[in-house]
Amino acid sequence: MMMAPGGTKEMCRMVLDEGADAVYVGVIGWSRRGSEHELTDDDIREVIDYADRLGKEVRVVVNTLPSSTEVPMFLDRIAMYASWGAKGFMISDVGCMRLVKEMLPDVAIHTSVGCGITNHRDVQFLSDIGATYVVLPYRLSVEEIAEMKAKTGVGIEVLLFKTPSGGKICPGKCMMSSYFSYRHWLDDNGKDHFFGSASRGGDCLRICQTNWEFEVNDVSFREGMTIKTNPALWLDELPAYLAAGVDCLKVPGRDRSDILVRDIVRFYRRVLDVIAESDAPDLAPFRPELETFRQRWVVERGHRDRRLISEAEREAMRAERAAFRKSARPAAAAQ
Repeated sequence: MMMAPGGTKEMCRMVLDEGADAVYVGVIGWSRRGSEHELTDDDIREVIDYADRLGKEVRVVVNTLPSSTEVPMFLDRIAMYASWGAKGFMISDVGCMRLVKEMLPDVAIHTSVGCGITNHRDVQFLSDIGATYVVLPYRLSVEEIAEMKAKTGVGIEVLLFKTPSGGKICPGKCMMSSYFSYRHWLDDNGKDHFFGSASRGGDCLRICQTNWEFEVNDVSFREGMTIKTNPALWLDELPAYLAAGVDCLKVPGRDRSDILVRDIVRFYRRVLDVIAESDAPDLAPFRPELETFRQRWVVERGHRDRRLISEAEREAMRAERAAFRKSARPAAAAQ
């Protein structure tokens, strides 16, 4: 199964038309993206109806970490989407994962990248509490994936993404943005939204992508010292990943442009069709085209990261001003 992102209604239609077997959509305030890349309930219902007419499926992303008071609201929403025809849900919270499986035993449960899987025992644990598919971080090798599949038998989902350095921060285990910025508000339904915390319904502010200053033995280093490298789309490993037992290929990009995501889905549909037709597929003809997608991806990623980092900087200035005003009040009162 190839599962593609739906950051907008139009993106959903495009990826389904271009060959995705399923589309995943985020719920405003309940997924690890900003609201501009999530859908309203009305949007989600429209997308479910559209996918159903094509004989395809919708997975709903509800991968934040609900508080105890939010769990009933969380379950009510999932029950509503399932009644509309959603076939699966992407979940991070392990307690909620079990509750959803008990409530809706026939829906597919995808673990979110927020679960931060690192080994086959993590995979087995998540399978035992109800996961149908476990999404693996893009730093794992083909050999590790084959071992996880052999030892657990659970559905394996991988992102069509890899990081050249092997990764320094495992997706799902980073809390940098939420520590950097703490501001929240309640919406009309009582859902708590947190600025800067992907795990609580805000957007990750990409703190790791800023230039950090490190000091070693009284020597400071700043230029080029970002903490995490960005991953890139991949191609040549696909036959090996499928042979290792991968069941679901996840195209990233809810926060990219509709056109870029459409073109990437169209590209991978052609690649997968070639792989299906041969025991020794020649993917070399696809490499030049993939490189153009990588370049387009980098450009759009740069725009996104600069925007998020600017938001983080504005938030830091806001916090500093607030702290200054607070510290100035006692002095003014004393006068």
